[in-house]
Amino acid sequence: MFDAAPFIRKPNRYILARFIVLFSLLITASSPALSTQILKIYTWAEYMDPQIIAQFEQEFDTEVELSYFESDQSRDEQMAVVAGRGYDLLLLNSIRVKRYGNRKWIEPLDKTLIPNIQYIDPQWIHAFEGVDEYAVPYFWGTMGIAYRKDLVPAGFDSWMDLLNPDERLRNKITMTSDSRELTAIALAATGHSVNSGKSSHLKDAREVLLEQRPFIKQYTYPSLSEDSSLLDGTVWAASMYSGDTLMLQEQDENIAYTLPKEGGLLWADYFTVAQASTNKILAHQFLNFINQPAIAARLAEWVFYATPNLAAANLMSNDYTNNTVINPNSEQLKNSEFIQPLSPRTQKKVNSIGADLLRGYR
Repeated sequence: MFDAAPFIRKPNRYILARFIVLFSLLITASSPALSTQILKIYTWAEYMDPQIIAQFEQEFDTEVELSYFESDQSRDEQMAVVAGRGYDLLLLNSIRVKRYGNRKWIEPLDKTLIPNIQYIDPQWIHAFEGVDEYAVPYFWGTMGIAYRKDLVPAGFDSWMDLLNPDERLRNKITMTSDSRELTAIALAATGHSVNSGKSSHLKDAREVLLEQRPFIKQYTYPSLSEDSSLLDGTVWAASMYSGDTLMLQEQDENIAYTLPKEGGLLWADYFTVAQASTNKILAHQFLNFINQPAIAARLAEWVFYATPNLAAANLMSNDYTNNTVINPNSEQLKNSEFIQPLSPRTQKKVNSIGADLLRGYR
């Protein structure tokens, strides 16, 4: 039996402190609550149904810790700082999967641990380089224009309506802070491919973005909570993802969404397992859990995005399947493009455009 008396009799404060630390360690080691596994997920805010998280925690006797990034660019910067460490699951957009794999920040999937991957539409598994090896498709959708139809009754027909707006919108617009997305929007508005790397095209994009700058309230992603600037009317229009717009629309029917005639930005998100994860089996179990058709269906209806899970699609309500904001038809998508990787030189130019725009706003 541990005898504390010799330590307590000594007046030395250092020895007393050591005893307290030792005693605390003994208590911690014997506490089952503190030995619970914690699954750490780095993702977008409002991108996972809390009830589904709670169900996973209960079924697997674990805790889930969600951390959030504001943009793909900010996530990349954070991962560079921590060298890919600190998380078990990373949510990535399509073009970053291969890049993260090359940097050894994520590891190849063990698909024997994810049998429910059988329900995923194969087109999303083979759509982008590196996905088949490293990633599980999560959702896909568009980025277009969200706006207050009560404050802007004429609406928005094109990206240029947002980039060269009516004087009434001065200080009433919010734009993404992601340099790649900003430049892609401006490229589309000026009649170029969102993936163009031509210097003259990037110059056109930079000029229209700088002209829009006096109309910008902030370069950020709109909040989806009740204090959202779109809900309180301090912002009248914003570049925004389709499903997030629908989440706000649930709180105020004046929130509207449009895909500009030049085409919206298409995107697909994927979950990946961090190479530095200390809970890799649990991470795979989570990916398998959320791809149970019934769970995937609940997730899709909670986040308002299109699911790549074919079996889940058969369980959706009519309101979900018939909503063309969630599931746009081929005519709506005909001018839309997926953002593709750029050469390092072009990406550097794009980053420079973003830095010039954000200077003084953040």
